[in-house]
Order: sequence, then structure tokens, then C-alpha cells
Amino acid sequence: MLRIVRIGFALLLVLAAKAIAADSTSVLFVGNSLTQVNDLPAVFKRFAAGSSLQVEVETIAVTPGGAFLSDHWKRGDAVALLREKHPNFLILQGQSTEPLSAPKSFSQSAALFKAEADRVGAKTVLFATWAHPASDPYYKQSTSGGSPSAMQAGLNSGYASVAKNIGAMLAPVGVAFEIGQKNSPKIKLLDGTQHPSPAGTYLAAAVLFRVIFNTPSGESTYYSTLPKETALRLQRVADEVSISPR
Repeated sequence: MLRIVRIGFALLLVLAAKAIAADSTSVLFVGNSLTQVNDLPAVFKRFAAGSSLQVEVETIAVTPGGAFLSDHWKRGDAVALLREKHPNFLILQGQSTEPLSAPKSFSQSAALFKAEADRVGAKTVLFATWAHPASDPYYKQSTSGGSPSAMQAGLNSGYASVAKNIGAMLAPVGVAFEIGQKNSPKIKLLDGTQHPSPAGTYLAAAVLFRVIFNTPSGESTYYSTLPKETALRLQRVADEVSISPR
């Protein structure tokens, strides 16, 4: 009898999760080419639809190349969409070096966006990015730390600190890239520049899914353009990343 009760309770939890996710979820992506390349919003939408939650996601994106968060704030397009659309989630992705090369501006702009998101009932997610490839000329600048590992450590720290200070959720995509590059080096997550390959975009979508829906990503049947085994490996990588409790 006890075993039947436990199974019944577990089933109720699953059904409740699906019921909550059944309603459409809207997400506003604010970033630049790191989000735009390979169309991360579309990959995220399809990943969520193919997940165990089978959730429908409406995505909106403002992703001009090279944009800093301060650029987005000054232009006003993203804020206007936030106020008009009232999305459930606001995802902020800074310029690839922004937390290192312009930390004060990055922190201030993230805080301004977070305040606007709070006003319309949206949850803010900081999309923590990855280091540039080793050959990148940015490593000649002191703010880079001089190596991919040092740059990644700086990005991890910068995003985590700002997320904590402003009370935002953190999607540690860069950490997932570190794990993926270490454990599955044959899977190329970058396209030869700082931009993600299709595999890198897929991994970013898996991490964002896990953070936003507080659910393991390893059950999606959507594999994008990747071989099934590659996609499943990347789902496992996303689930290895430590996520702060919501």
C-alpha cells in the first residue's frame, strides 16, 4: 500500500509539472551575435517543445552584433518590448568581454534591466558566456587575463557577482562549455571564432532550459542538426552544471 501511495504521489508531481508548463511561456532575449548566431531563441523553443514538459515557448529577440547591455539600455528597443510584451523571462547576454572590459557599466545596465523586468513581473536571467578561442587577439589585453582559462574564470565570477547583487537568476553557460570542452573535446562548441557552433548553441539552450524550468534537460527529443548521440551528450553536460536554487 505504501509503495502504491508513493507511486501515486510521484505521478501527481509529474502531472502537476506538466500542467504548469502547459501554459505558454514567453522569453525576451537581449544580447548580440552570441545569441543570434544559429538562432538560439528558436533552438531553445524547439528544445522546450521536445522536452518532457512539452512546453510551448514564445520567443522575442533583440540581438544586434557587438551590442553591450549599456547599448541596449540607451537604444531603448529592448525596454520598450519588455514593457509592451510583459514576458515571463528576460535573458540578458552581455558583449563577449563586457564583464571584464566594462564591469561597472555591465553591472549598472543589468541592474536597470532587472528593475524594469520586476515592474512587469518578468524574471531576469543572466546568460553567462564563454571564453574566446586561444588564438583571439583579445588575449593581448590585460583585462582578458591572458588565456582562455583565465578569461573564463573572470566571466564566471563577473556574471555570478552581478546576478547575486541584483537578485537575478544565473545561467552558467560558460561553465557548461568548460565541462564540455574537457569531457568531450571532439565536440566543437565554437565555430573558430568567439561565436558558437551549432553544438555550442544547443548546449546553451539546454542550460537555459534547465535554469528557466528548473528541470533536467536530459529528456528532450529535439536534437537540432546534431547527431542524436552528440545532442544527448550535450544534454548530460548541461545537467552536470551546478545551478543555484531558485
